[in-house]
Amino acid sequence: MYKRGFIPLVMVMVLFTGLILAASGQYTKSGVMSLSNQQYIEKYFQKDKVMTVDIQISEDDWDDILANASLEEYKTGTVVVNGDVYPLVNVRAKGNSSLSSVAHSDSSRYSFKINFGDLIENQTLEGLTQLNLNNCFSDLSYMREYLSYQIFEEMGVPVPAFAYAAVYVNGEYFGLYLAVESILEPYLAQNFGDVTGDLYKSVGNTLKYNGDSKSDYSGLEVKSSLKNADWSKLIKMLDVLNNGGDDIEKYLDVDQALKYIAVNTALANFDSYLGNFGHNYYLYEQGGVFTILPWDLNMSFGGFGGSGGIYIDEPVQGTVADRPLVAKLLENEKYRETYHEYLLQMVTGYLQGEYLQDETSRLFDLISEYVKTDPTAFYTYQQFEESIAGTIEGGVMAEEEEQNFLQAPSGAGGLGKNVPGIMELAATAGDSILKQLRGEMPSTNSGNGSDGMKGKGGDQQRPMPEGEGTGGQQFPAMEGGRPPAGRNNEGNQRPNMQAAPPGMALPDDIGREELEEFRHKIQEEGSLTDQLKEEAKELGIPDELLEMMAGDQGNMRPGDGEDRFRPDGMQPGGKKDRASDSDVQPAGWLIPSTAAIIAAIVLAWLFKRRR
Repeated sequence: MYKRGFIPLVMVMVLFTGLILAASGQYTKSGVMSLSNQQYIEKYFQKDKVMTVDIQISEDDWDDILANASLEEYKTGTVVVNGDVYPLVNVRAKGNSSLSSVAHSDSSRYSFKINFGDLIENQTLEGLTQLNLNNCFSDLSYMREYLSYQIFEEMGVPVPAFAYAAVYVNGEYFGLYLAVESILEPYLAQNFGDVTGDLYKSVGNTLKYNGDSKSDYSGLEVKSSLKNADWSKLIKMLDVLNNGGDDIEKYLDVDQALKYIAVNTALANFDSYLGNFGHNYYLYEQGGVFTILPWDLNMSFGGFGGSGGIYIDEPVQGTVADRPLVAKLLENEKYRETYHEYLLQMVTGYLQGEYLQDETSRLFDLISEYVKTDPTAFYTYQQFEESIAGTIEGGVMAEEEEQNFLQAPSGAGGLGKNVPGIMELAATAGDSILKQLRGEMPSTNSGNGSDGMKGKGGDQQRPMPEGEGTGGQQFPAMEGGRPPAGRNNEGNQRPNMQAAPPGMALPDDIGREELEEFRHKIQEEGSLTDQLKEEAKELGIPDELLEMMAGDQGNMRPGDGEDRFRPDGMQPGGKKDRASDSDVQPAGWLIPSTAAIIAAIVLAWLFKRRR
């Protein structure tokens, strides 16, 4: 007979074991959520090579993407990355001020977003679900965003995977881009080992406390896809940040926030939380504690103002009180000292010394040949070379000089007459920061921020370049049918178009809507019937594609979120961020399963007692 305390002990052990299994296997159904299936960084995002991305798409769909870029509508095609073929991906133009400015110019050089799993469930780029191709807008050097992500990363701040990409369209070289992963579940798995927290993207929020209701807050988009976001956690953090009453470190990763402020300040990046728009950052929550994450760094190194200097203890555009993350943290003497230490680390480790000289030289060797032959480049090759070392004064970025002084259509500033070079900005910023740290220059401005500092900080109106590449421009022929050979680009040849499986490309007369409608028919039937096979033949759907659709049983579905993204196995629910019934949280199946196991043990125990 068992002792009286045995059964409760067994119950606890069973429950504990179930919780461990749930935690370890919660996301193994999907390659995206499996923490062990994140190979995309090692395979594609290599710092010493330029990846190749070939977008294979019908001419009509490509023309529609370019002609109606502002609609940000997806079109379906095939993408070949370093020779690896990914069929049925969704592609669209992306961007905010950059998209608007390109749309109002003669350029066709948009940034692009690629979704890998909208139509083929579980298809990823070795674990990556969504890829951004950034057009290096407002960056003559092609290096600002790359260097900024690299410096953030080396300072210990989580950043998305990034690497240069030679982008092709139907085999023709289109331009040199920066490939950046989206901040979604694969990124969270890589950097936090957890994907279950609340994720928010700021499109314009200063983190002020406005009240206890979700409706009191705008400019924050929920990006959590596994569950509905718990806004009460975010509101609690904002309340404590703004009003005190508790230890802020219970709700905010203060050290990461101080690094975020220090790096953006040193790099004069006002196209961030520090700037007028209070955007281009994410917030990720784990256990009620939020971490601020950098995003969209192409305007750093003074590209959005600040090249004339920044008050390091008021490193914002506008009044510092309007940026409580800065104002409240730097009010604390201990936090301010830590922030100053990070600023000193930025100066001695990055802005001064050999770091930037070495890195800009390395990147120049890596990308210069790609830039030289870039058919859609916004700037001349001479401007590219000059922008690394010194300021381009009076540089004409558009065909008509007066366009350089116009405000961008979105209202954001762009590149104006004086564009700071990376090395010159670093030297100026480093000298200013050191003098302020030593007390030789004021570090505050009576609460008015950095707009009034020499050079007007970020207060300059910098117009967006119209670009030199035009929509009708002919692409130059590539020698030997290969991408330009940079000095360190061994092995980065154009993908072999013959390597694509035959039949994978969609015929021009099959629309995306027809394909989705046919997919739903397979789902309704539960299998690929003879009648459906005949219908597919009439539509011209290739056999290999048909087999793939049948193998997935029609479960290929686009997401319904802003980016049409869903992790593998996620169904669009009644709300934007709701998980499907088949992917409910572990408690949904853990509790009844555990109860059944416990009941079985109890019955076995009772049976043994009767014997």
